[in-house]
Amino acid sequence: MGCRCVAPVDITLYRAPGSVEGRDARQYFDRKGVACEDVDVTSTPDALQQMEALSGQTERPVIVVDGKVLVGFSPSLLDPIVPSLF
Repeated sequence: MGCRCVAPVDITLYRAPGSVEGRDARQYFDRKGVACEDVDVTSTPDALQQMEALSGQTERPVIVVDGKVLVGFSPSLLDPIVPSLF
């Protein structure tokens, strides 16, 4: 079986640790085998303000994929833009 190579993607996940949607998003990236920067907005200085500046809100997880800002977790929106190693 050959190597399945995918282009690197810059992903940042802004989330609160108790968020179900945030947990589901983290698991989604883990299942796809892609790395993402996981930012806890409750303990990282200025992270909540960064998330609000990017998305205009402070609710739900915010996912930034190569500069594209997505509010909330939606696999149907992520699947076309996030490569999978599996």
